[in-house]
Amino acid sequence: MKKLTKVLAMTLAAAMSISMLAACGGGSTGGDTAADDGASTAASGEKLIMGTNAAFPPFEFVTTQGIVGEFDGIDVAIAKNIADSMGRELQIEDQEFDGLCAAVSTGKIDMAIAGMTATPERAQNVDFSIPYYVATQVMVVGADNTDITSAEDLKNDKKVGVVLGYTGDNIVTSELAVPEENITRANRGIDIVQDVKNGKLDAVVIDSATGKALAANNGLKVVEDPAAFESEEYAIAVQKGNTELLDQINTVLQGMIDSGEIDELAVKYSEAEE
Repeated sequence: MKKLTKVLAMTLAAAMSISMLAACGGGSTGGDTAADDGASTAASGEKLIMGTNAAFPPFEFVTTQGIVGEFDGIDVAIAKNIADSMGRELQIEDQEFDGLCAAVSTGKIDMAIAGMTATPERAQNVDFSIPYYVATQVMVVGADNTDITSAEDLKNDKKVGVVLGYTGDNIVTSELAVPEENITRANRGIDIVQDVKNGKLDAVVIDSATGKALAANNGLKVVEDPAAFESEEYAIAVQKGNTELLDQINTVLQGMIDSGEIDELAVKYSEAEE
């Protein structure tokens, strides 16, 4: 696998002002992260609670011996640095991606770090850190597939897989307008890519770093279409108004960006997934 896209250090505009108890996905809510009636309590303890969806290599995944228990990846390493800088123990809650913003909004977790794209829609519900990684979408197809060379080809009666709540879900559903009966959704990229390998799907639209890692591990190939898939910025989500935590996160991220540490992590974990 080629090295991952070099991290770009850019400042994200301030998020929108009114907090809403909505999930990260386009208009949907997470099943396991419904709103609490009480106030936020996560940030008051000795632990720093990170919410993620640990099926998104190389950013977060489960392994036999990870950085924090069974959890490993670029995002886990970043979160560990943040927790260490605060003198707190990092606790990781693994859950469905589509419910992460709601979990942040209600204080069930302190921060969501999950290869999450900072979008205006999500910024209605959470505050975002500065971006720490820039990615795009790709299509994962069979190794011998010659029918799919661009995103437009997905409209030609192709069976397409996406991960619920991911950017690929919105692109396939809204922008490409693939018929609903031709779309299959799953909660994990690992699972949906297996459907391509098993011949149940023609393609999966997913974030570039994860798509390349999963394709390499499953004997599949990646098709890129820069004209159709714009770049997107990954950032960390915190509860609206939690400026103390956000400032600490931004300080750590900027330090890791300036020192090249995030670039080094990207290379390390992309090579590990080859």
